[in-house]
Amino acid sequence: MANELFIKQTFGEWLRYHFLQKKLNTPFGWLFLSLPGIIMLYFTVLVDYRIGPAVVVSLGFLLVLILILKYPYFGFYFLISFSSVTTTIDRLVDLPLASGVFVDILLCFELISVISKHGLKKNIDRRFWSNPISIGLIALFAYYLIELFNPAMLGPLGWLSFMRQQISYLIFFYICYALLDSRTRIMYFVRFMLLLTTLLAIYACKQQWFGYAGFELRAIGTGSGLALLLQGGLLRKFSVFSDPATSGILFASISMVCIILFIRTNKRKEKFWLVPAAIFNLLAYSYSGTRTATMMIIVGITLYCLSTLNERKTIHFLGFSVTVFAFLFLLPYQNPITSRIRSTFEGTRDESAALRDYNRHQVQPYIQDHPIGGGIYTCGFEGPKYNEGHYLEFLQPDSGYMKTLAEQGAVGLALLLIFYFVLMRYGFYYFFRVKDPEIRNYYIALLVMMFTLIVAQYAQMAITQSPVALFFYAVLVIFIKLADFDIEPRPIKTTLQN
Repeated sequence: MANELFIKQTFGEWLRYHFLQKKLNTPFGWLFLSLPGIIMLYFTVLVDYRIGPAVVVSLGFLLVLILILKYPYFGFYFLISFSSVTTTIDRLVDLPLASGVFVDILLCFELISVISKHGLKKNIDRRFWSNPISIGLIALFAYYLIELFNPAMLGPLGWLSFMRQQISYLIFFYICYALLDSRTRIMYFVRFMLLLTTLLAIYACKQQWFGYAGFELRAIGTGSGLALLLQGGLLRKFSVFSDPATSGILFASISMVCIILFIRTNKRKEKFWLVPAAIFNLLAYSYSGTRTATMMIIVGITLYCLSTLNERKTIHFLGFSVTVFAFLFLLPYQNPITSRIRSTFEGTRDESAALRDYNRHQVQPYIQDHPIGGGIYTCGFEGPKYNEGHYLEFLQPDSGYMKTLAEQGAVGLALLLIFYFVLMRYGFYYFFRVKDPEIRNYYIALLVMMFTLIVAQYAQMAITQSPVALFFYAVLVIFIKLADFDIEPRPIKTTLQN
């Protein structure tokens, strides 16, 4: 027993010496750290070349998870950034799992990080549950739960996939409410949103000016994928996203934020970086060839001008915008980019627009007979996957509203439109009441952004992919909290006499 105790003590001192005192900076430590590298090198060379990179990526991902648990703000911005490039990662690397799965893992760890921090958890006050925007989200979520019992739906797998996405959005809304707890952090988030999108826009410009990368060309292929991108002589650019429509919608909405902030701010430093940000986003939107994005620009300018018509700057901006559009449409020489923009106003003369209208009219009788719709994920590309044999299986809605109407019926569409009305009214309520000029600027800029996304839903599924969806839910939180940091009346100073 005495010998065993002596051996344990000696071994414990030896471990303490090498690991704690010397930090493995000893011959044993060098050997100890070299062995994993040698083993990994052996398996990489003789078994599979992907083992080495997989181990490195796994260790890096583990490090990121640890940082998220310790630093929730790092996790918040890393989550948004990573979610923006998942499609490109899938194109670049052949992974056994879609990289979107890692976004869900990051979101769960970010939620744990926020909940475990008492200072952040206490930000979830009573107003989080009682403000109109949160009530609207909860009402929509409750209706989605009811859709599980829709008798027209053939199976629950599509509903489960849809609900997983909705739960993720609600968790992200909760996280945003906890983290965006000051004026500085809200302003920082908006600037981060503009910076991240501008970087993605610059990459779209790179695709236009220097061509697609090799892995992107392989993903496009030479068949139907190329035919969908090649429109009127323009090979549409998608930046890091799955399709040009997603990129065009994001860049158009963010370009409106940049333009409005540039018009309204009096800070020269802000104007200095807002100009290139607006230019790159406008160029990237035009290279996407997304006609919905063109309409977003027009309705965004219209809403802004109607909301601030009493300001002289607005009259000048309106005159400038009309001149630019007139020049664009009356210019005798047209290239594929400007021709694509002009085609936005062809209406039913455009074959794709006429086909969409035809598809909508074909399913009208079915929709009228099903007030709660045909069931979640019964049409679009999810239809054949989750509800094979359904009446709506091959319907391509090509519209967020049409998809909601077909799957959730008139009741679901009405709830969604009421929610959009509530959030726009909430934003305008504070825009016309706050006193701080900077806060007013951010309210109107984000209001225009949200309105353009709501309009885009008519022709596209605009608020479904990251980072558009994440920006959407973060702006909901900003609408709720930004007015809290408005100019407060200064207390009256009094003099105490002895």
